Amino acid sequence: MASRLFSRGLGIAGFLAAASSLKADKEYIYGIGSDWALYQLTVDPVANTVAVAKQSVNLTGFISGWGTRYNEVLNGLGIDQSTGDIYFNYSYNSSATSTSGTMSVVPYIYQNQNGAYKVPYALGATITSTTLPATDASGGWMPRATYYNGSYYAGMQSSDTFVVLPITGSTTKSYTSVLQYTDWDHTTGTTSMSGGDFVLGSNGVVYGATDAAGVNIFFRQQLSNATNVSSGASWTNFNIDVSIPYATQGSIQVAGLGASTNLYVASTAGQNLYRVNGYNGSSAPTFSQIGGSAVLGVTFTDLSIVLSSPLPVPEAPTGPVGVILIVAAGTGGIGRHGPRWRAKVSQRLRPRR
Repeated sequence: MASRLFSRGLGIAGFLAAASSLKADKEYIYGIGSDWALYQLTVDPVANTVAVAKQSVNLTGFISGWGTRYNEVLNGLGIDQSTGDIYFNYSYNSSATSTSGTMSVVPYIYQNQNGAYKVPYALGATITSTTLPATDASGGWMPRATYYNGSYYAGMQSSDTFVVLPITGSTTKSYTSVLQYTDWDHTTGTTSMSGGDFVLGSNGVVYGATDAAGVNIFFRQQLSNATNVSSGASWTNFNIDVSIPYATQGSIQVAGLGASTNLYVASTAGQNLYRVNGYNGSSAPTFSQIGGSAVLGVTFTDLSIVLSSPLPVPEAPTGPVGVILIVAAGTGGIGRHGPRWRAKVSQRLRPRR
């Protein structure tokens, strides 16, 4: 189906629009696993099920210098639902000790161009801790990120500082400035953002989760307050450790909104997926587990917003250099991969924030 749509010149927008009429009952989330591969989560909100499929892409093969540095992590997944572009970051540091040395992060894009994914490339210069706050790099220096309204938003590990990279360009995309916002939760201290994740809703609200002193916290904050460094209301946060204990479930990755009103969280150690109920309420939200225990079978470093249709599956290069062939998600794949390409993931992977 994908090839027919693209041959008619519809591109990614046409593909997603046409596919949505066939897949309107499903919600699609993407994630980076701790094996550094790309995954698709297909959620059926009515049947209360989720299926996890590993895409045939290990992102480390596209990272310049991967395997030659300390504490390397791929994290910070964001998706532009209007184009299908996939954003993520590569972080590392100059010391074998994750909490010392110079921290560095390189934002990458997996860009869709006229129905084909280009080989992932760096969006711009490496960002280092010589110009941004040097914080605990364990689990990735910028572990939280999302794409929103033309920019890539990334939150820093063990810090309430985040950066915004305005994205420009069309054929080749890039960022030319790094906007930095400190104390964006407007609370005392700088460790309120340890671990966890966030997404941005169309209402301009940041929804996320973090862990503080071994306790899982759910929070929300108006983006207008977050980007007002000198003043602004403090975030709203709730202790959710009774519902999702950090001691047994680990830290939390956040997914959802985007093309849906549903918000989801996934536990890293427990490998469970939950729907968040009452995330705009005045009291702590409640959580409805999707599927059974440890249903995901994968530990994710980050998750995306919800898409109403599956993305064309990025494939490792088998055609002309610089272009990645694609097929429609849900098909048996192409070339040597055959029907095994979409095999359900069952292996248990090592946890990472």
